[in-house]
Amino acid sequence: MSGRLPVLAQRRRWRNVTLFALYFAQGVPEGLLYVAVPAWLAANGASAAEIGSFIGIILLPWSFKLVNGVLMDRFQFPAMGRRRPWIIGAQLVLVSALVVLSLQDPQPGALLWLSVSGFLINMAAAFQDVAIDGMAIDIVPEDERGRANGLMWGGKTLGIAGSSIVCGALIAELGFAAAVLAPAATIFAILLLPLFLRERAGERLLPWSAGMADAGTLPAPGLLTIVRTLFGVMLRPVNLVLAAGIFVAFAAYGLKTALVPVFAVQALGWDQQAFTRLAGAADIAGGLFGMVASGWIADRLGHGRAVLLSLALLAGLHGSMALAAPLWPQTWVFSAYFVAHAMLFVLLSVSVYARAMAACDRLVAATQFAAFMAMLNLGTSFGAQQLGAIQRLGGSAGVFGAAAALCVAAMLLFARPTPQGSRQSIR
Repeated sequence: MSGRLPVLAQRRRWRNVTLFALYFAQGVPEGLLYVAVPAWLAANGASAAEIGSFIGIILLPWSFKLVNGVLMDRFQFPAMGRRRPWIIGAQLVLVSALVVLSLQDPQPGALLWLSVSGFLINMAAAFQDVAIDGMAIDIVPEDERGRANGLMWGGKTLGIAGSSIVCGALIAELGFAAAVLAPAATIFAILLLPLFLRERAGERLLPWSAGMADAGTLPAPGLLTIVRTLFGVMLRPVNLVLAAGIFVAFAAYGLKTALVPVFAVQALGWDQQAFTRLAGAADIAGGLFGMVASGWIADRLGHGRAVLLSLALLAGLHGSMALAAPLWPQTWVFSAYFVAHAMLFVLLSVSVYARAMAACDRLVAATQFAAFMAMLNLGTSFGAQQLGAIQRLGGSAGVFGAAAALCVAAMLLFARPTPQGSRQSIR
């Protein structure tokens, strides 16, 4: 029976479905932690600085992805696949962490416990993310990566959208525990895909079942080899500039992410559910755009040009919002900004992912890609933590203006030739 199950390396349709679903599962806890919980906190009187600090703390595990990548490249169980055991383990931990949080049922003032719990949930999610990216680099042909990245980001944004809407409604109607158990159940259901689909033919389905590593699977490199190769490629000037560009671009995203729940609920007077519905609708628009168009645009323009285009449009969008303060009370202004940002951010993310993949040395591709993504998440966390200081200095308009300035600064860093990694084959 198990021998007739699809093999991801051989079946493009199942590969795309699995990558989409796994990224959907990655977006589910983000909708809870980045949208529903901050809106709940804002509705219960938490300040902008408190919410910004909460988001900054729970984002920190994403900055450790470099360590995750090294661990996954060094410690493998190839009989079950190079990445699949890590994906299964990370999802099991993620589900368990959500269940434990639901049992605690914290109150809005319990920011310390919420921050610790969010940190642990994101630690499991970050391991899952690195494992999925590593599997994609290993088994997705190079000419399919644009489309695959579009599907992956589309899945993630749709996961955020659905979670934002459902968790926002559950937290208001049934309480905190119900809003946390719903994502746990969703992720557990998606776990069935990596449990029953092998990466390559002949591998074990489970640790105790029959099978062996694929003959073409490279042995795990030693720790010294990983570290030496990683430092060699990451210290190249072009990669240092690329990492800096990623950090700055996503600092703008972190600043915006921390601001919008406070801005909508406290400055505009929206209720919690109205904001989570808008966030969900915007992410649905972004997810569909990611699946249908973003990969095509990135491949058509070239990944470097697509990054510059998305940053230029985002800078204009943030700047326009900063200048439109008299129009903020009109519902359509913030709604249009939010939806437009969701779509442009997907294009930016897909293009940055593809450009970072092109910069990776194939010997340590998973670890190097994790290093680039660590800069992405470190930038997001850094940006979120600046919300309180910037808002005190310039109000909400100043925050929008700062996000625009960061996008322009990132454009200057990204305006470099696209680096090319080595072409060593990794099966």
